[in-house]
Amino acid sequence: MRLSTIALVALLAAGCAAPHDDAADAPSTDSPATATSTPDAASSDSEPARTTVPAQFQGEYATDTRACNSPAHESRLTIGAWRIKFHESSGAIVAVESGRNALTITAELTGEGKTREATYRFNLSDDGQILTDRDSGMKRQRC
Repeated sequence: MRLSTIALVALLAAGCAAPHDDAADAPSTDSPATATSTPDAASSDSEPARTTVPAQFQGEYATDTRACNSPAHESRLTIGAWRIKFHESSGAIVAVESGRNALTITAELTGEGKTREATYRFNLSDDGQILTDRDSGMKRQRC
């Protein structure tokens, strides 16, 4: 009986020292992203690319004041540090490229029962109040 107790204690202790699991290092959707995207040619090989949206781009946007006052308006867009949310889809941001007033976001979006990866390109006005989608031309004001 004593040998069984010692064996049980040894097994429990071994379970606490489980091998390293790379999946545990992946960022969750509720915590800051720590993954890196591919560095661009201008950065050094040892410098990771950013996956956090710069503060000047973060916020809530919609086409006009009335849309800003309607949380369910189809033009609503929320850009957070690590997540992006549209009217019918949202998800984790997996890559970010930014310049002074330009932002490119790649995100894993889930909506309407489907998951997809999408890339969005935005320009922010000099005063930080108008966000323009460079692909569609849609302009949204900061709410």
